[in-house]
Amino acid sequence: MGIKLVKSSMGTFINKGTIESTSSNTIAAGISLATLNGSPSTIDNLTNEGLIKSKSHGIQAEAGNYINTIINKGTIEADLNGISFYDHGSAGGSGGTMKLGRIILEKGSSIKAGNNGINIDNETSKAIEADGIEVKEGASISGGNSGIYIGGGKEIDTQITISGSVTGGTAGIVNEGVIGSSSSSEDGSTGGIIISGGSVSSSSGGSGIVNQGNGSISGEIKVESGGSIEGGITNTGNGSITGSIVVEEGGKLDSITNTSTSDTGISGSITNNSDNNLEISNGEGATIGGGIVNNGNADLTISNQGSVGKDENGNTVTNNGSGSVGIKDWVVSTDKNTGKLETVVVGGSGASNVKVDNITVDQSNVNLDELGNINNIITGVNQGNIGNIGTNGGGEISLNYDPLTGKLTTDFNLNASISGATFRSLVSTTTRRSTFIDNVMGNSMQSFTLSSSSKSQRMAMQEKGNLYSDASDYIKSDFKNASYGMNKEHSLFILPYTSSQNVELSLNEESKGHTKGTIIGYSTLKDSGIYGVYAGYEDTKMSSTYFNINNRTYYAGLKYFNTLFTTEKGQEVYIKAQGKTALIKNDLTKKIGNNEAKAEPNSYAYGLNANLGMNFIKDKDIFSPEVGLAYEGGYTEAFSMQNTIGQATVNGGERTYANYLNLFSTKTSFTWFRDWLPNLKTSLELGAKFNINPSVKAKARYGSVKVSDTFDLPRVQKFVTTSLIIPVNEAFYFSLNYNGMFDKDGKTHTGYAQFNYVW
Repeated sequence: MGIKLVKSSMGTFINKGTIESTSSNTIAAGISLATLNGSPSTIDNLTNEGLIKSKSHGIQAEAGNYINTIINKGTIEADLNGISFYDHGSAGGSGGTMKLGRIILEKGSSIKAGNNGINIDNETSKAIEADGIEVKEGASISGGNSGIYIGGGKEIDTQITISGSVTGGTAGIVNEGVIGSSSSSEDGSTGGIIISGGSVSSSSGGSGIVNQGNGSISGEIKVESGGSIEGGITNTGNGSITGSIVVEEGGKLDSITNTSTSDTGISGSITNNSDNNLEISNGEGATIGGGIVNNGNADLTISNQGSVGKDENGNTVTNNGSGSVGIKDWVVSTDKNTGKLETVVVGGSGASNVKVDNITVDQSNVNLDELGNINNIITGVNQGNIGNIGTNGGGEISLNYDPLTGKLTTDFNLNASISGATFRSLVSTTTRRSTFIDNVMGNSMQSFTLSSSSKSQRMAMQEKGNLYSDASDYIKSDFKNASYGMNKEHSLFILPYTSSQNVELSLNEESKGHTKGTIIGYSTLKDSGIYGVYAGYEDTKMSSTYFNINNRTYYAGLKYFNTLFTTEKGQEVYIKAQGKTALIKNDLTKKIGNNEAKAEPNSYAYGLNANLGMNFIKDKDIFSPEVGLAYEGGYTEAFSMQNTIGQATVNGGERTYANYLNLFSTKTSFTWFRDWLPNLKTSLELGAKFNINPSVKAKARYGSVKVSDTFDLPRVQKFVTTSLIIPVNEAFYFSLNYNGMFDKDGKTHTGYAQFNYVW
């Protein structure tokens, strides 16, 4: 410990020599002010003209103490903070608010710290109030983290003025507290940060000034002639700058990045009077209240996804200099109060040098009638200087701009809407589930005929231990188990299963999802054929950038199988038929930026199919080609999207009308069953489904605009089914199964382990 004041008062303290603290204790310092039993220590004026060197802090004061002025004319070197504060808590004897006057660094002085050069923080809720900080020309502050740090809830009542050098590893100045308190003048003239010929920078390439957390800067940030903020200004978190940002002629500022989600954001304007290039980025949800002005002769680049207000002349962007203004991207939103688009108004003597690369119209609550006039979106720019104009939705609303005529047209694409996403998801799950069950149930029923077609064949199967004559998926083994033992006529199973699937919900974006379900199946062997019934439910969850499609499906079906005749060579010709139905309870979400809208319509699916096939038996192998015809019907209720977070729909709402599905398809497949050992069988099925009429009509309404479109299904769907079958005993059978479905729009994978009980 160097010098420590405990429960003491001092008028003036001047160090002209060397004060050194070799302690690394976090409350040790070269000069320390401590409180004892709530009684503070005070120094009116603390001046360092020599060297303060410390393994911990340079100058440190405990909560409740008072220092009117700290003046550094010499050097402060500290492993932790150059100037810092701490709090032991009331039980530890610390006082309340720490009051500090001005901190002044005179010409030629320096603070070098391992953490923060000036650390206005005590890591507790107790307040620290300082009048201001001034770094004069030729003075310097450097810190491993930041040059100047103001912690949350801590205050600097007036300005920070930099005429020297302030640098830090993370940033030169980091503010999470208040710079320019409520006691500052109303116009903020005594608050803010003024770079008066000095420099603020980050040694690691970060921002020069960072306002983050709940940081508040009351007053303007001004870069005067000869001053610079290298790495730019970042306003993030819930930070607010209640004032303008001004770069004067001869000043230098690289960039301004505003991602703050506070209501204030940057309340004033941004004005560039210098001849240095400046890039401004205003993020989604962020605000710049007073417009952007370029009076310099350099280039100004703007990217805006938030809100930018207008200046006193009614301009959003003003260019008065000889330099150019390039708008890389600008999101135009709808004013919540007026319902009108927040038109980008470009003005100034150099407006002809403003070029726009891309404008994105926010679909949230947009009035579609306003999209017919380009001047509702942007005005004051030469129409030939406007590039692309689009929307921020999934593509259901598209804008086409002709720079030659200045005309703007609106097109609708329901394939890219929530209606199209719902259709693709339902078709993917419904038709693939139907094809899946068709294949596995049809093949499973075939085993009854194989086992009962002739006594000699039945004996041959039993001698080989062929408990499955044609294994497949789902409830296939259920039916096939009946071929083992002449007195077994019933089969029952309960099977949980899971699937992964890839579907194009948002256009040109393959979305991954999962399905979990349970199916129960029963079958019985009668003289008139094989009859089966199944029922189940499944939950499907799919998500993409613009849509979430979740649903629960309850389904059931009936299956029939019978042998038509047997050829002289023992081949069997069989027929299969099936009827099925399903209720689908949908949970649909549309996302536009941070806004969401939901709907919960029901869908109904139903279908019939018939298949004709033949079994070719050769030793331990069975080959079964098959063809079929199917009908898939469906109906989805009309629904309107209801806004749940913000406003994701256009003005006037969005409604999708009832959708009907009537599809016919053919199927062809080939199955190979192999009886390897008495307790080991395998099955492989390959096939394809051909959609005869793969187009479906759809209708919707956006605001007052009615839209119709056509949804196109994949013409061909391919599938593969494999099974590894292990008979356990006469009543229980185990199998490992996989089914895959593939088409141009996506794919589905289903795997499961199955136990059957037969009696």
